[in-house]
Amino acid sequence: MSITRKTHWMFAAAITGTLTLAACSPPQSVETEAAKAEADAPAEEAPPLEAKPISALSGLKIVGFGPTTAKASAGGDSRVDVWASADRSLEGYQASLWLNGQPLENAAVAGVTVTGTVPAALLTSPGTYPLEIRIGEDGELLTSEKVDFVVE
Repeated sequence: MSITRKTHWMFAAAITGTLTLAACSPPQSVETEAAKAEADAPAEEAPPLEAKPISALSGLKIVGFGPTTAKASAGGDSRVDVWASADRSLEGYQASLWLNGQPLENAAVAGVTVTGTVPAALLTSPGTYPLEIRIGEDGELLTSEKVDFVVE
């Protein structure tokens, strides 16, 4: 087969493929005036969240957490990310993890799980320290039962 014929054949195949893809593609929609007006309308505000009663968390327990141990470090930037699962949902509450009476950094809540980062300052001395979930801006509203977190 000559180069010219091969080039024509490849061109024809490319055109055929392009037309086939165009035929299989969904048609482009044309926006109507109503659709444009709807898109430009201001979004409705979400209803305010109901305040959840703190009494619903009475007797809060940690049913799992990890890691359960961390290596002691003489300083530096060693940090440990920790998670704890509660025995009920913490969504809608301002929950955070506390280790040895100090709040952990980067607190986040997702369902029954609370996460936080143990700063290097709390990892300098080996020992067993209480880990707990606290509710409230400063952890003042409610405290879960404590579990032991070990720094080796």
